Amino acid sequence: MTAGAVLVGTFAIPGTAHAAGPNVTDAYSDQADWSVLDVRLNYSGSIDRITARLRPAGSDASTAPVATITDFTYKYFTSSWDGTWASGPIHLDALGDYTVDIEATDSSGGTTVRQDAGTLHYEKQPVFTGYSVTPTQPDIEHRTVTATGDMVVRDPSTRETVPLPGATVDLTFDGNTDATAVTDDAGHFSASHETKSGGWTFARYRGDLGYADSSWITVSPKAAPTRFVLDKSSFHVTANDRFTVTGTLQYQSGDGWKPLSGIPLEMDHKDCTTCNPEQSTTDANGRFSFSEYAYGSKVVYEVGFPPYPYNAFIQRTATADVTVAATATPKFREFTARQDEYARMDVTGIVDLVGREGNDRIAVDIQYSPNGRTGWSTRKTVQTSNGSQFIVEGLAGYTDGYWRLHYAGSTTKDIKGGVSTSLRRYRALTRIKDANASPEPVSRGRTITVKGVLQERAAGSATWKAYGARKVQILFRPKGKKTWYLMSTVTTKSNGSFSKGFKAQQDGTWVPVFLYPDSKHFVGEGAEDYVDVR
Repeated sequence: MTAGAVLVGTFAIPGTAHAAGPNVTDAYSDQADWSVLDVRLNYSGSIDRITARLRPAGSDASTAPVATITDFTYKYFTSSWDGTWASGPIHLDALGDYTVDIEATDSSGGTTVRQDAGTLHYEKQPVFTGYSVTPTQPDIEHRTVTATGDMVVRDPSTRETVPLPGATVDLTFDGNTDATAVTDDAGHFSASHETKSGGWTFARYRGDLGYADSSWITVSPKAAPTRFVLDKSSFHVTANDRFTVTGTLQYQSGDGWKPLSGIPLEMDHKDCTTCNPEQSTTDANGRFSFSEYAYGSKVVYEVGFPPYPYNAFIQRTATADVTVAATATPKFREFTARQDEYARMDVTGIVDLVGREGNDRIAVDIQYSPNGRTGWSTRKTVQTSNGSQFIVEGLAGYTDGYWRLHYAGSTTKDIKGGVSTSLRRYRALTRIKDANASPEPVSRGRTITVKGVLQERAAGSATWKAYGARKVQILFRPKGKKTWYLMSTVTTKSNGSFSKGFKAQQDGTWVPVFLYPDSKHFVGEGAEDYVDVR
């Protein structure tokens, strides 16, 4: 629509009541052109007519208007009931501020008159012209952008402009980075900036003549394609050993590729959203390095870019996969081997397959060696599972020697074999020497004397010694019976000897035994002796 007609006349206030019309919110000079009047209305339906009457600021409401504007164009949409209408450039004979009185009529005929609705600031206006930014699409090798333009002062009446020298211009780059330039004698200014992220770039003037803003220009960096060049993309190591992933990050430059320095990277389990990625930053040659502990039979890691920080000059979608196979190893824990007084063994233990999380079934050997170095033999094989305790009781053992756990491993499951630490288990041997029941034969009712000498021999020794102050049980089994009966318990003397008399009543076999040793001795016995009672 063309600029509105400017009329000189008298402001006529209707003398009759009107239907409720639009609400006149405000009237003011347009920011871009102070000679243009903006009127903001709150309304229902539609607006049929707007009339603005201008009078010198500070004048009485009854003062005759210097101009009447009736031609307005819908300019800004705020909501379905709120908007702004703008006039064309207004021509007045004198500069200054003018009070605006508004009359607005909607489609239902409702009319509102608001005096002192706002002010038209009709003054010479500082204006930006020819504002531009080059390049608007910088790339990774050309990051500097330059903002240039001119500042002029525009007469609202004649529309003529003159340069504005010596004006301070505030420029904003990347949306939030500030710079300053001063216009030369021709009103020209220029400022350069190495852009980091792009975004809005604009200029502002805040000076004695008022405020001015340039257009906003978007700077959108070109993102260069990137790629990862790995030195090695697959590894086969032992579980819990460190492996190191190295390589170079590159960006595309023309038909070739160049190293990319100072870029944060991360390596994490592929497709994992809750893991803890390793971090690295490329050096001056674009090199990076990640170090991680291997775990799991086969794990795929992904080298890529973290979510932050953002870098507008590179494409951050490139990734590289690293496959790591880890050979599991057995870890033996809570291994115990308890030896009882009869040289029987109770063995417990747990085998963890380090590098595996499943409940793999495994066969564990319980092995024995006389010297702990050679001659290992398997005494029993136990079927158990990864991380589960097994218990073996009453395993026939030896009076002295070494015990260990052994796992053979699995080539098909990529699990190494191994052995536990060895445990030596032994006790001192005991015996009853010169055990004898006499006389033989013996008359019924006479005394039978059972005697002997209790001795001990330490592990690794060939010498038997007296074992005094110990209790020996004397047992008797009647002829034709299988059951032994405890006849008496005697205490050995310091030289290990003992003697006990019994009244002869029937034929049978006598034997002295050492049945209840301490934890450092085995049980012992003497020779059985049959006595004929007549």
